[in-house]
Amino acid sequence: MKFRGHCLIWHNYQPEWFQNLKGEDLKNAIINHITTVLTHYKGKIDTWDIVNEALADVDATEENPFVLRDSFLLQEVPDYIDIAFKTAREIDPNLKLFYNEYYNEGGPHYNWFGQNLKKSNATFNFAKDLLDRGVPLDGVGLQYHIQSTSYPTYDQVMEVMAKYAEIGLEVQITEIDVRLDGKLTPELYELQARLYAEALKACLDSSNCTAFLIWGVSDFDSWISYGHPTIFDENYAPKSAYYSLLNVLKEYNNSENDSNDSDDEMIEIESDTAVEENEDSESDSN
Repeated sequence: MKFRGHCLIWHNYQPEWFQNLKGEDLKNAIINHITTVLTHYKGKIDTWDIVNEALADVDATEENPFVLRDSFLLQEVPDYIDIAFKTAREIDPNLKLFYNEYYNEGGPHYNWFGQNLKKSNATFNFAKDLLDRGVPLDGVGLQYHIQSTSYPTYDQVMEVMAKYAEIGLEVQITEIDVRLDGKLTPELYELQARLYAEALKACLDSSNCTAFLIWGVSDFDSWISYGHPTIFDENYAPKSAYYSLLNVLKEYNNSENDSNDSDDEMIEIESDTAVEENEDSESDSN
């Protein structure tokens, strides 16, 4: 089993003592944390998200190619991002250093207030700025948290990945899940399966996409408590989305082997009617 490190520096879910540090004390804590963790896992984990979600929820404009999140990290240590990546490179020169962000895979992302919070261009501009200033960076993580009412097309994702390839960066789909909005129907589960499959195809079709990670094992323990976002249901039974990914992998494996009579037969995907019926019965009982 191969592990991927996530994440070293993030503004969220930090202990109070860390958030209360000022200036040089916070800077030293950042350096010490990165040094300690990467030294411990050196030779065991070859890829880390060094910095996570450092951008504000706005996309690029002519005046502002990107906007950094106004976090306690930025307020106290304005160059904390540079420090983090440079420290990581110094500790382990062979490590793949990634910046990880959400709403950056190319599609629309509407919140509850109808605001489109996409920031694909801002993330790209930010990554390019790091490279232009000599800050070490090997790739960008596309978290890929999407929903059935707001998602990118295959072509949009391919375009995003191609832009990073042009500047020599890898991309990885790091946290994909597909939340279902509205009443659960077989058609909605089919859409979920298609969106998972298209994401995997985009990764496999992009020479610089080097990983595909699902965020959570099942709907039971997903970080999203509604919308059935993963490829396994609450009872850990595989959903249509699971089989859609399996079929993509079989298709690409057969293509690589150039074998028309491969034993890897495609799996017929049935609708998740059992899950739908279970949801309906739960609703009736309430």
